[in-house]
Amino acid sequence: MNPAAVPGLIYAFGFDAEGRGTQLPEDELRERPPRAGKWIWLHLNLADWRCRKLLVQRFGFPGDLVTEFCDPPLRQQVSAREGVLFGHLADFRREFDADSTEFAWIHFALGDGFLITGRVKAVHSAERLRQLVKAGHSFESPAHLLSHLLSLYTDVLAASLHRLSDELEIIEDHVLDEHHRGERKRLMLTRREIAQLHRHMRAMRRALQTAERARIPAPDAFTATASRLIDLDQDYADMETRARFFHDEIDAKLTAETNRQLYTLSALTAAFLPPTLVAGLFGMNLDGIPFTGSPWGFIAAVGLSAVSSAAVILYLRLSS
Repeated sequence: MNPAAVPGLIYAFGFDAEGRGTQLPEDELRERPPRAGKWIWLHLNLADWRCRKLLVQRFGFPGDLVTEFCDPPLRQQVSAREGVLFGHLADFRREFDADSTEFAWIHFALGDGFLITGRVKAVHSAERLRQLVKAGHSFESPAHLLSHLLSLYTDVLAASLHRLSDELEIIEDHVLDEHHRGERKRLMLTRREIAQLHRHMRAMRRALQTAERARIPAPDAFTATASRLIDLDQDYADMETRARFFHDEIDAKLTAETNRQLYTLSALTAAFLPPTLVAGLFGMNLDGIPFTGSPWGFIAAVGLSAVSSAAVILYLRLSS
């Protein structure tokens, strides 16, 4: 494709009456609907500002709708205007060679005969949906395609839930086996990922439920997605509680270990304090120091130091 003719276009598919998609050549995008399909799906790179001109000229979007669709959003939301359902929802960023759970935005506009999605950073769900379309999966309508896009996001959330739960179980085993030295940092990273996923998931559920309460005309699958997010929300909340408990358990074990070490250090300090006092007294260069004329003076001083240390140790044991 010539990017100058279709600015910001990443790929486009036309869908026939059976819902099977075919990647569209550039010249067919000049028609709406295209000759090769009953309805189309466009995926745009919103980092290219010329996308705005494309949406105005070829889809008849008003300027304020184009601005709201393309600008970076402040929160997840679903709205409707001029017969177009549009919004901004959470997705996962896709790297060159793998997927991640790093947050990214997916923009969508659903109308009569088209679905337009956009992003600034590559996202997992759109790429996975493209692979399904090219593999021959059928989608009966743009609304069905958008619903499947949302289900792909929740699938990754569910997979991440199982992965993070397994990670917590491994950490739990190490903590119970007293091998908690390196688990604190590992647990902190796991807790942060759980908290981030949970926060974005709650925001999406809130956006879908707000659209439903506002009676915004949206696909029925939005309600099913919101219900699934409610179930995942409870699972993630339970996992956050478990992670917090393990964090407290590790802190308690580290505190107990530190207290034992401090007790040992304090006992050694107390045991060697009397001998230090004895050595200091006998080290004075003054007249009248005991045992100065005795050949057994050194042994007597050492014995006195040992007896004083033993007395302190005995006292610590009896008082503990």
